Amino acid sequence: MVMRALTEVPFFSDLTDHDRELLGPLCGIREGKEGDYLIFEGAPVEHIYFLISGKVGVYKKDKEGKKVLIASLGKGFIFGEMSFLDNGLASATVRAGLPFQVLTINQEALHRLLESQPKLGYKILKTIARLTSLRLRQADDTMAGLLGTSRDHTIV
Repeated sequence: MVMRALTEVPFFSDLTDHDRELLGPLCGIREGKEGDYLIFEGAPVEHIYFLISGKVGVYKKDKEGKKVLIASLGKGFIFGEMSFLDNGLASATVRAGLPFQVLTINQEALHRLLESQPKLGYKILKTIARLTSLRLRQADDTMAGLLGTSRDHTIV
């Protein structure tokens, strides 16, 4: 099941069969039901998740501490990668909106593999960087749209 997921999840499309063989032992498959939590804002994140099926909601606390839905992710999306990059705590909560299946990779084990396999590390980090850049661009567009609806914002 893990090896099939590594060939079907778009994130891994640039990897060779040998790369997937190195990565496979670090992976697991997790299934859950609607309402299950995968990541909690402010908590340590141990895994990177790749959504194989289902949907998850990404929630962030507002100024009053209420959870606000900031994204809904479906098949093929990755989450938990920001903590992998910066060794920080979760920036948001991730909760299943439907029954789901995810491929998980332990972050600590992945760090060790990438240090010992620089070519594989480059491929994975390049893909994470590309996806993160895309998300930042989308956030910029969203913020520009929000700022464009108000006359009280000053650009510095």
